[in-house]
Amino acid sequence: MPPRRRTLGALGATLALALVLGLTACGGGGGGGNSGAGGRGGPADRTLRIVAGSEQKAILDQIVVPWCTAQRYTCDYTLLGSVDQARALQSGSTTYDAYWFASSVFAQIGDSQGRLRDTRSMFVTPVVFAGRRSAMQRLGLTDRPQVTVGDVLTAIQSGDPHIWSTNPTQSNSGATTLLAFMNHFAGNGPGQPLTAAQLDSPQVDQGITTFVQSMDRTPPSTGTMMQECVDAPDQCDAVFTYEALVIEQNQQLVAQGKEPFYAVYPEGALAISDAPFGFLPTGEADAAKEKIFSELQDHLLNDPKARRDLLHLGRRPADSIGLTLDQPDTTVFDPAWGIKTDIREQGISYPSAAVIEQVLERYHTRYRRPVTTYYCLDGSGSMSGDGWDGVKEAAHQIFDPDQARLNLLQTGPEDRTTVAVFNDHQAAGPFTVDGNDPARMRQLEADVTGYEPGGGTNMYRCLDDAVAALARDTEPGRKKLIVVMSDGQSSGSAKAGQDRVRAAGVPVVAIAFGDADPEQLTAVAQASGGAYVESDDLVSALREAAGYK
Repeated sequence: MPPRRRTLGALGATLALALVLGLTACGGGGGGGNSGAGGRGGPADRTLRIVAGSEQKAILDQIVVPWCTAQRYTCDYTLLGSVDQARALQSGSTTYDAYWFASSVFAQIGDSQGRLRDTRSMFVTPVVFAGRRSAMQRLGLTDRPQVTVGDVLTAIQSGDPHIWSTNPTQSNSGATTLLAFMNHFAGNGPGQPLTAAQLDSPQVDQGITTFVQSMDRTPPSTGTMMQECVDAPDQCDAVFTYEALVIEQNQQLVAQGKEPFYAVYPEGALAISDAPFGFLPTGEADAAKEKIFSELQDHLLNDPKARRDLLHLGRRPADSIGLTLDQPDTTVFDPAWGIKTDIREQGISYPSAAVIEQVLERYHTRYRRPVTTYYCLDGSGSMSGDGWDGVKEAAHQIFDPDQARLNLLQTGPEDRTTVAVFNDHQAAGPFTVDGNDPARMRQLEADVTGYEPGGGTNMYRCLDDAVAALARDTEPGRKKLIVVMSDGQSSGSAKAGQDRVRAAGVPVVAIAFGDADPEQLTAVAQASGGAYVESDDLVSALREAAGYK
């Protein structure tokens, strides 16, 4: 069962990053994601297995699956992040027949071996800077004929606004935002992609470091970020997100009588996502599957109703001239929301895959803030067997430097990592590593994997220790995160534990595994402004939680 995240406020830490092509989760997390099906569940040659970003969920549910049903095909889909997709494609996986990336940024990395066929853009949507209209008014960005990238930078650095962007190593919207602003700091005009040499220039290095460290939150996916921002108005003023998701969210907010978001388009740093959709030959049924894929592509691009449906979901046609629209539906592309339909600015040109890899590596090692993370892992007797085997594998994925690099979960040179194993008392640890020395990180993994589960369950004891340890960590500018995982009903005072994490002001990612009490873990996450993840796949769940750093 893939992880299910229930948003319970904002998370307050920037993710530890690694080189690209890691295996981290998006949206619902884990290797599984969400799925939907159309048709009558026919044979394999009438089934198309699609993997897509969370941004495409509305299109899959409202356009793709109904079309498949009408054609008597079965279309199964899985939602994975851009990095997950890239890793699966590059690994030679044959799990999916078609890949639907959010943009060419990660598509070119994942398809470095040229395995996809007939890849075409299905629609385009720009990345915008958006927040509730009242917040955007305070930032001085509403009702202006033009908003430059300089205006946005000034607004971000004015006062103390809470600005969010998705983590660029997990989510395409965060990656394209990062690249767009780096392009600006490099002084590149339209058609000029960022180069490797420019990464070392002081204006790029210093500019993007200031920009990245201005981000208050970095959720793991664009869809998650939008929902978290809506749920936490006191912690989120504005986000970098897709125009299409602003429109989707506003349609819901207006229907609920709530304040909609207002979007601006940073002139000079305009990033456009092009939703490339490509076919992967996987075996004997290729011809039949490719027929379904080609018909689906043709339907999305050329069928008048499908095109209208895409427009209704805020997606601009792939064949439009720039970002202009003729006779736009203003109930969708609503000027009152800041939506513009006459944009003629050329979007940035994305750099080569090699440069993107360097950018993501530097985000981790040079740009983001250092993070102190405290893991509380359930080592009670009920974790014996598969449960603890999952913890050991997750420790390998997170703490082994080579594996962490592949998984986009590297520990930074100034990070501090502590792991404690609890049962009905402190069972092992706490083990702490300052920095990312490979030998010490591998020893941390060995400290975890060498433990044998036993005893009862009291996660509140470990949470108390975590809160106390983080209170002693007073270094300015450092972010903090607690990750707690449990598979049972915890003893101890629930109310006192919730009060202490609330007072600490440190977000808790609470993972429920097996027979864990969801109410206890939900309450801890909610009290801390963190998130709740429910999963029977501990590798995916703990990897996802680590990704919140």
